[in-house]
Amino acid sequence: MPSQYQPHQRFTEADRDKIAGRLRDAFADGRLDQPEFSSRLDQLYAVQTYGELEPLVRDLPPVRTYQTPAMVQNTTPAPAPGEFPERQKQKQGKSLVALGGGFGGIVLLNVVIWFVIGIGNGGHWPNFWPVWLLIPWAFIVLGQLGKRR
Repeated sequence: MPSQYQPHQRFTEADRDKIAGRLRDAFADGRLDQPEFSSRLDQLYAVQTYGELEPLVRDLPPVRTYQTPAMVQNTTPAPAPGEFPERQKQKQGKSLVALGGGFGGIVLLNVVIWFVIGIGNGGHWPNFWPVWLLIPWAFIVLGQLGKRR
């Protein structure tokens, strides 16, 4: 117990809860068995002064303090209010398919289908109908090229 308290002083409910926590920790660690834990807990709720409280925890190790989990210890601190951290710029590919997103894959698939149909017809190529997909895709790609990243 802290030295600022006198043995004859009464303690608070918060102090009683702290001691009960120490007893629970000792029981969980295997330092106390069930009968001894129950006995000390019963005594804890029967005593009223610091002098009577001290023998209940005299043979137990000091109170465990809170430890920050290891997962959180190595993180950078939060920025001060009003400050914003710099965003990491991601390098993105500048290929035509990457610029057009998923739509570029659809256009490419349609061009392949058109090509296979032309080969299947013995080299008689039909009109290039994927152009109707290429036109909006070209606008998407040109719009993406103009954006700053």
